[in-house]
Amino acid sequence: MNIPQIKWSVFFSLFLLPYFSNGQSIADVIRFSYQEPGGTARYTATGGSMGAIGSDLSAVNSNPAGIALYRKSEFSISPSFISSKTTARLLSDKNGSALTENKLGLNIQNLGMVFTSQPVHDKWKQMNFAITLNNLNHFSNTTRYNGTSQGTLLQRFQEIANTDVGLDDFETGIASESGALYDLNGDGKYDIDYQLSPKALLQREQEIQNTGSLSELAFTLAGNYNEKVSMGLTVGVPFVSYYNVRNYTETDPAKAPGGVPYFKNLSYREELSTTGGGANLKLGVIVKPQPNIRIGMAIHSPTFFNVSDIYQNELEYNYYENANETGAFLGNKAAAEGSFEYRFKTPWRYFGNIGLVLGKKGFIGGEVEYVNYAANRFRYNGFEEAENESNIEITGRLGQAVAIRMGGEAVVNKVYRLRAGLQFYTSPFKDDETSKTILSLGGGRRGEKYFFDVCFRFNQFNEVFFPYLTQNSPLQEVDKAIIKQSLIFTVGSKF
Repeated sequence: MNIPQIKWSVFFSLFLLPYFSNGQSIADVIRFSYQEPGGTARYTATGGSMGAIGSDLSAVNSNPAGIALYRKSEFSISPSFISSKTTARLLSDKNGSALTENKLGLNIQNLGMVFTSQPVHDKWKQMNFAITLNNLNHFSNTTRYNGTSQGTLLQRFQEIANTDVGLDDFETGIASESGALYDLNGDGKYDIDYQLSPKALLQREQEIQNTGSLSELAFTLAGNYNEKVSMGLTVGVPFVSYYNVRNYTETDPAKAPGGVPYFKNLSYREELSTTGGGANLKLGVIVKPQPNIRIGMAIHSPTFFNVSDIYQNELEYNYYENANETGAFLGNKAAAEGSFEYRFKTPWRYFGNIGLVLGKKGFIGGEVEYVNYAANRFRYNGFEEAENESNIEITGRLGQAVAIRMGGEAVVNKVYRLRAGLQFYTSPFKDDETSKTILSLGGGRRGEKYFFDVCFRFNQFNEVFFPYLTQNSPLQEVDKAIIKQSLIFTVGSKF
């Protein structure tokens, strides 16, 4: 060889990239627009169902009118411990075993303060202003799998190189530079070593590390009119920080004349760092047809993000100088890096809330959220064709989704509280009937000036992803079972 020396669903995956693109993907869409709001331990323990009940700093996640129901000013902070357990198995290896990775992190779910005032006008009972920092999604987890199966990552590069795309900057280009992809006959058709033994079994392993979160700084003004109607307006400033590292390896376990001639092993590393910020508006209203019944509605405008991606790919390819694998052991490494700035618009969000106050014994709350994820849109300056392709993919693969949240609080001995909640999410993907359920339990003590709350949240679901995509070659399918658990504490004071 003469080489130049130069579920929750089957589609819910961070690795379902467009076939011929290194650009933005469905994974980015979900990362920016999908929300599982955290918040205070009280809000989270009741399943995020306090949109109509109000009087909680995290209520602005759904209905900002709830801030108007405060009678005293308040400050609180809600740190949390978040654990993620991921068990992954390569389904292409029928005899393979699953690998489990655990990750523990510390996060601030909520930090905020509300200032209450009583206007001069008799009908306006309260006019309150709140500043809050809320966590909307948490990305941290680690996945690792290994196994033996047919196929190679290089088949993806070969398929792309033998189209009009040819040698690009981040996949086929570095594959060619490292010697993994070559034009043996000089006819413009690219070859790889694996085609010399297309049914060979290769050992493969990948570790994926994700860190980061989606949070929002919110400024809310809300008023209580005659104890009948509360209205609120929030200006939200969300910001996202995400870092992803993928280390993938393939090894030929067999020596010549078995296995793949020439080939020994390869390693492929991909890094992505995403940062961005945006702005949105939230408008909400809560009506009290009876003193103990509260009905709320809210609408959230799209968030307009400005986003920056910094990425780097590196491929190392090791091989022998002859097919008998008796000559010199050679290897090449190639890398490419770049950055891209773009804009992104999320969909409108619509909320309906209901609350039943049980006197001094507690409350029951419920909420429904509707989002059309197909309305997400990328904006690329100067890359209109790529922009259209990305947005067509969004429209074709994403659809409408509903989130249902319900929960309640019971008062025990005047100052103690017991809470429970449930959240139910349908899939944002079209023709995907899978769903996700989150359970929560909690309690606390609320005195005249100080309060302390605690919450435990449990979330278990499955995903299937593909480490890389090909059109005519074997796909590697990986099943993931994910368990996320959170322990949230809130301490606060009234003044």
